[in-house]
This record gives sequence, structure tokens and C-alpha cells, in this order.
Amino acid sequence: MAFDGLFCAAVAQELNKWAGARVEKIHQSSQTCFYFQIYRDGKRGNFVISASAARPILAITEESVARPDTPTPICMLYRKHLQNGRFIAAEWVENERIIRFVFDSADEMGYIKRKFIYAEMMGKYSNIILTDDKDRILAASSTSDITSGVRSIMAGLTYEQPPKQDKISVFAVDDASFLSLCEEKSGARACDFLLKSFLGFSPVVAREVACRAFGDPETELCAENAPKLLDEFKKLVAVLNGCDFVPNAVYDSENNGVEYSFIRLSQYGEAAVIREYESFSALLTDYFGRKEESVNIGRYSREILKTVNSHLSRSQKKLALLKSELKDCDAMEDMRIRGDVVTANIYRIRQGDSEVTGMDYESGNEITVSLDVSLAPAKNAQRYYKKYSKMKRASVMLAEQIQKTESVCDYLVGVIGFIDRAASPKELAEIKLELAEGGFVSDKSVGDKKKKTPPSKPLSFTTTDGLLLRVGRNNRQNDALTGGADRNELWFHIKGFHGSHVILTPNGSEEPTDRDYTEAAMIAAYFSEKRGSRNVEVDYTRVRSLKKPSGSAPGFVTYEKYWSAVVDAINPFEKQ
Repeated sequence: MAFDGLFCAAVAQELNKWAGARVEKIHQSSQTCFYFQIYRDGKRGNFVISASAARPILAITEESVARPDTPTPICMLYRKHLQNGRFIAAEWVENERIIRFVFDSADEMGYIKRKFIYAEMMGKYSNIILTDDKDRILAASSTSDITSGVRSIMAGLTYEQPPKQDKISVFAVDDASFLSLCEEKSGARACDFLLKSFLGFSPVVAREVACRAFGDPETELCAENAPKLLDEFKKLVAVLNGCDFVPNAVYDSENNGVEYSFIRLSQYGEAAVIREYESFSALLTDYFGRKEESVNIGRYSREILKTVNSHLSRSQKKLALLKSELKDCDAMEDMRIRGDVVTANIYRIRQGDSEVTGMDYESGNEITVSLDVSLAPAKNAQRYYKKYSKMKRASVMLAEQIQKTESVCDYLVGVIGFIDRAASPKELAEIKLELAEGGFVSDKSVGDKKKKTPPSKPLSFTTTDGLLLRVGRNNRQNDALTGGADRNELWFHIKGFHGSHVILTPNGSEEPTDRDYTEAAMIAAYFSEKRGSRNVEVDYTRVRSLKKPSGSAPGFVTYEKYWSAVVDAINPFEKQ
């Protein structure tokens, strides 16, 4: 793993720049992640301590943080001991993947007491442990009782570091000792030699040092090439002593994180993308933010899709039932005709007759109508007329319900398309807010966001000829975008399918070029359920021609005057 002991040394050195900051607020977003809002010299930052295996972050960021509505008991304990205190220092526990954060805060009597947070960045064994000034454990993200074979971590016990490894500190070896070790391990891969012999190394750093020494991290160690490895080893120690760190990360061609380090990584060759950062905080939040965002998109989209698909399934079943009931109403004219036959032949019917045969003057045919022997002839006629009236009323109501249900189904299918095209958890959160406003999810699941969150900004592009294109990323944005557009701006939307509203803003009174129209139509086709298809038809018109029917679903508009274009559903502004 890249978060090795040496990386901890580099991170601790950077975090000390905030020494003396006051702790204003504390939040806990998960069992292994805390956020401390700190303030120093007129600046505020969010100090993130995340010790999860998938998201190890020790950083100061200005970005907003997760704030659960109800703090956990352990979060309340942290607030009790650290809130309104001061962050004194970040101390690297030498040769370990541990940073000790030192705080001074007042106790119940107002006396300043020292507290410590041990952030153990050890992959699946990571932990966050709060202790008092005597290293007595107050709380831990992960505990183990006295039966543990390694060490016990429980409130009330004294904090102990993990067992020491049988390796050498990089700061405690001289040239002769290093070369002697190389001779002992002759024949081993150079990277394996560094990883197994010295404390603080991770595989990526061991490979990098070997790669710099020999050009190939797989090179085997021998007496002849040992001096080259020593030279690179000494350069690494010099970087650590001089704090000459280079926060950087490696990404593949699809912008997925591969590795990160405190020294510039060259072992991945030209195929990899190396991105350098101004700080380790920026490195970690960006690197793991991308990974977490990718994970969250999948997780959140599955959750929302499950809800939407459930509503869609129910609506489709309801629609099928309504259509079946409406089909039953097709017999209403037959009920009226039967009532007319009974009325026309009422003089011939006697009490107790079970049927009557008479002429249907509309068709010219004779029909036989069954009668209820318990009813008088006039009552039999009324019975058929009542059935007719009931079916007629039902058919009108059912037609309205069918139209509404079809509209709901159509809307939910469109929402599924937006979920599939969502590029961030924020977009998914706004879609969930839209669903809450429509009554498809509980208001409790979005909390106060329903009242406080305005529509976010749409995507924007600039055409080749310099005109602005704006694209709604969900129905809520579509409404805000189209509703706020100038009446002379141009509106684009895929024909007959679900997709985003696209607004093209002309340059004053100048007519957009053919290329502007084509690129706008391609964007409208790309941000639709026909993405990637060929020869897709797109409608476009002036915004003044659009109408938003009262009570219609989010993102729904009507228009009569329009033109159409046939384009490929690709993004003309991306490299193909």
C-alpha cells in the first residue's frame, strides 16, 4: 500500500502547518472517519482523519463535509474532549504507519489537559484511537479485548503500539551496513530486498528506488550493482531528512487511480498519467475522492434505481389493471341497448318473465334480453340503464387515470435515464430530491435539503463558433434551465425519447451558424437515452414556443412550431 510509514512522515510534516488551530466543530461521517473544523489566522479548514482501508485520508481541505443529523455517541465523546481545544502538532511515530495528533483542551473544571489521537493507517487493521495525557484509551474505532493475541484496545487500557517488525530503520543504517546487507541478500530482487529489510517501505517506493537505480525494478541484487542501489537509497533518505517531497499520483488512460507517493513515480512509463499536487491534502482528497465518487455513484444509483424501478413496476401493474377495467366498459352501449329493448317491449313483459325478445332498432336485429324475475319490468329497464351510466362514468375516470399513470410511467423511465447518465453523487442526490418533491421517496430520506437545496448549475459547453450551450442534467435542472431561458434562445431535445433540455444562446441578434445548430443537436442526442446511436432525430425551436402545462411532471413541456435535425448521438466536444 502507498500509505506507508515514510508517507506518514511526509503527511505529518505538512499537517504541522496548521499547528495552533482551534477546533470549532467535530463531525463523524462513518466509524473510521472524523471531520474537525479548525480555525487559525483568519482561515478555516476541515481536518479529515479517515482510517478506512478503502479511503485512507489525513488532510486539510476547504471542501464541505458530511454532517449527519444525529451525532454518534463516539462523536459526542470526541466533542467533549476536543471541541474548542487546540491542535498542537502532528507527530510521526517513527518507522510506523502511525501519526499521533496532539491536542490541548479544557476539562470539566477548566484545566487544560493534553489529549492524543493515534491514526493507525494499516489497511484493514487501520484504527483511530483517542487517549488522555497518560495514553489511557478513551475511545477507539475498532476495539479488541484482553483475549487478543497481539494487543488489547479497549477504553480504560493503556495504548500500546503494534508489535515491532524485525527490520532496520532507514535512518539507522550506514553505507557499510547497507552494502553488507546487499551481499547477504545477493540474488534477491532489489525491490524485495528493500521491502523486507527496511522499515517504512511500501512496494511502490521499493520498486521506485530499484527502478531509479537499475531502470528495471525486477533487477536482481549482486555485489556489482549494490553501490547503485545505495546511491538511490541515500537520495531517498535525503528527501526524508530535507522534507523535499513531491505529492503525485499515477492515473491510467481512463483516469482511474493506480498509485500515489511522496516521491515522483517514474516506474510506470509513458503509458501512465502522472499528476503532481501542491500538497498531500490535495493529493489524498482528489485521489480517494475520485475512487469514492466512483464507488458512491454505483452504490447510490443502485439504491435510487431500486426505488424508481419499484414505483415503475407498481405503476405499470396499475396501468394494466386500469386498461382491463376500461375494456370492460366497452359493454356499456350494450347495456343501454338492452334497457331500450326492455322499455320498448315493456307492455309485453309480465311479472316473473326471465327474458324478452325485441328489435334493436340501431342494428335492425332482434336480440334476447335476460330479466331478473324478482323485479318489475320497469325496474329491469332501470337496472340496465344504471349499469350503462355507471360504466360511462367509470370510462371517463379510467381514461383520466390511465393518462396520469402513463405520464408517471413515462416520467419514471426518463428518471432512470438520468440516473444511468449521472456523473457524480451530487447529481444523484439532486435526482433523489426531485423524487422526494414528487412523492416517490420519503421526505425524511433527504431531510432539510428539500427546502434548502436550489437547482444546481447545468453543464455548459462552447460551440466551435463560440456560442454557449447549456445542458440540464435532470428534470429539476431542465425546468430551471428552460424556464429561465430568454424567449429568443434556442431549445433542443431528442424527438420521441427521454433526454436533457439543451439551450443554445445566440450572439445578440446574429443567427447561429449551421455548425452551431449541428453541435447543439448532437449534444441533445448525446445527453439522451439514445446516446451512441446513429441518425437520431432532434427537435429544436425558440424558447417562446414552449409551454409548461399546469401540473405536468418535472421536465415536461409541449411545443407545436418546431424544426428537426438528424445527427449522430455523440459529444462533438470530446475526442473521439
